[in-house]
Amino acid sequence: MRDVPAPSLRVLIADDHPRVRQGLREDLERGGLEVCAEAETGGEAIAAALRERPDLCLVDVHMPEDGLAAARAIRRALPATKVILITATPDEEGAVAAARAGADGYLAKSVNPLRLPHIVRAVVGGETAYPRSLLGPLLRSLTGTGCA
Repeated sequence: MRDVPAPSLRVLIADDHPRVRQGLREDLERGGLEVCAEAETGGEAIAAALRERPDLCLVDVHMPEDGLAAARAIRRALPATKVILITATPDEEGAVAAARAGADGYLAKSVNPLRLPHIVRAVVGGETAYPRSLLGPLLRSLTGTGCA
C-alpha cells in the first residue's frame, strides 16, 4: 500500500489590499495549505466561496461590501466552511461582532506567519481562534454579564 499524501486544506483570502493577500498567501502556502481563491470585496468573497467551496475563508472585517456581512452569508450558504475574520487591530467590539457573524476566529492581520497555517488547521478541525485577551470581555458581552 502506497502512502497517499493528505489532501491540502483549501483557503479563500478576502482582503482589499493586494499586499496583505500576497503575504497571507505566502504564509499559508509555505505551511502546506492551498489558496484556492482571492477576493477584494465582500461580494467577491461570497461568490468565490460559493464557486470554490473552500475549507476556510480568511475575510477582512473592513473591506468594501462589508466583511462581516460576507462572513454571515458564507456561513449561511456553506455551513461546513469555516470563517476567520481578520483585522488590523483586534478589539472587544470587533470580537463580539465577529462572534455574532458566526466567525470561527478573529485575528490580527499581523498574526505570526509561522502560526497561521497551524491556526487554520485547528479551526478546520473544530477549534476557535480568538485572542486570549479578548475572550473574557467577549464571553461577558455574549452572555449579558456586564461586570469585568
